[in-house]
Amino acid sequence: MTLPKILSQSKIDEAAALVGEYYTKLYRNDLPQTGSRFDDWAGGGDKGEVAHIITADDVLAVSFLSVQVTARAAIGLIETHAGEVSELLKRIPTDLDLSAVAPDEYAEVLGSQSPANQLWRLLRGSDSYRWGIGPTTASKVMARKRPRLIPIFDSVVGPLMGHPTCDGQWETWHSVLTDGSGLPERLRMIRRRAAIDHDISDLRTMDVVLWMFGKSQGMAVHQEAG
Repeated sequence: MTLPKILSQSKIDEAAALVGEYYTKLYRNDLPQTGSRFDDWAGGGDKGEVAHIITADDVLAVSFLSVQVTARAAIGLIETHAGEVSELLKRIPTDLDLSAVAPDEYAEVLGSQSPANQLWRLLRGSDSYRWGIGPTTASKVMARKRPRLIPIFDSVVGPLMGHPTCDGQWETWHSVLTDGSGLPERLRMIRRRAAIDHDISDLRTMDVVLWMFGKSQGMAVHQEAG
């Protein structure tokens, strides 16, 4: 696919300004955009003893990105299906960047039989039940737990990446991050120039740039896409 120009070398300063605005601009009651707390709320979703479970803080953090985990799903993920969730999360690395996944490792890490895809299917209720988690919410839960590996999908970022639906999204993000064009390095440069006091992943940097750019172009935001 053709990467949006906002992520090109010539647009680094413009992209950095978008990231800076997202994390520092204050709105009503002198509060920042709620999404700016998604990454670090309660210490982050991939840290320490919470890395392999879904917690109430994760559910709350996801709501900062304008989606809701249904009550039924919250009970299921935190309690009823907690063991299944934990076993899958233990098999998904916390320290692996999507850009570092070699092509011959992709199937094992993110392919159809991978623990990540199994967790995706569990979140979506694809195999036996539906509990109201669409692809946008599922992506945000997974990005909360594995911010270096799993991209966020929504109605703004998805189309900018050539995906009006979520099908094939992971492969596309992996492709642009590993095609030798230097995108991971540009994302780190964008983050440095934004000079934000937030420790965010390359994927989150990319997501924020695309979301802010899409919004500036008048793209509509929907709670669920795909």
